[in-house]
Amino acid sequence: MVTVASRGVTEAVLHSQCLRTWKFTAFRMKFLPWRLFHSTEMSVGYANGIRVMSMTHTGEPGFMLYIPIEYALHVYNEVMSVGQKYGIRNAGYYALRSLRIEKFFAFWGQDINNLTTPLECGRESRVKLEKGMDFIGRDALLLQKQNGVYKRLTMFILDDHDTDLDLWPWWGEPIYRNGQYVGKTTSSAYSYSLERHVCLGFVHNFSEDTGDEQVVTADFINRGEYEIDIAGYRFQAKAKLYPVASLFTQKRRKDDMELSDLHGK
Repeated sequence: MVTVASRGVTEAVLHSQCLRTWKFTAFRMKFLPWRLFHSTEMSVGYANGIRVMSMTHTGEPGFMLYIPIEYALHVYNEVMSVGQKYGIRNAGYYALRSLRIEKFFAFWGQDINNLTTPLECGRESRVKLEKGMDFIGRDALLLQKQNGVYKRLTMFILDDHDTDLDLWPWWGEPIYRNGQYVGKTTSSAYSYSLERHVCLGFVHNFSEDTGDEQVVTADFINRGEYEIDIAGYRFQAKAKLYPVASLFTQKRRKDDMELSDLHGK
């Protein structure tokens, strides 16, 4: 199985064009307009059994195509051929890394793992605890919701860091709150939208007397002054529990305008 991801306004226009002219043979129109996390099977060119999901790992509008390996090259060539007049380009791993970090998307195996709960990484909205439907781990999550979490994934935007002169963060850098160690970063990248380095990492609340872990609240995180230690040098950072919404609202409006212009042409 091979995965192909399409992201951004260009891919949205590409998809719109494909619906009219591409050689689809098993696409069910009732799924349009697409909603987040919906999926269906479709055919592209001479390839069938392709699972299409309306999600990406970067926060941009787009789709993930899960392709049987024997069709991978054919589907890739079809996508690149149709997308040429829209300026379609291949995107590298570090470009996608930068996009997902500035959007505060945690990466499985690096930021989170099978020991991380949705409440600890800010994904509680993805879990419907009030629907009355039982699932494995529901009781543990209800108990954690009642008692509080002991770590919380947080976004840090470096303030006084010079990208040309200072060493860049990678991951594993110590995080300090009001001068006290509270955790370490799990991933980082340069954000081309914010024009700053952005780090993700878990914040803990260690007792100054005993060193024992205490409950981490949103108020605890928001009221602290933070520094990220990069190779022995500490840089001031702003802590965020959610992505910079105003930035992406403005960017989305700009993309919508560009999309309208392209449709007009």
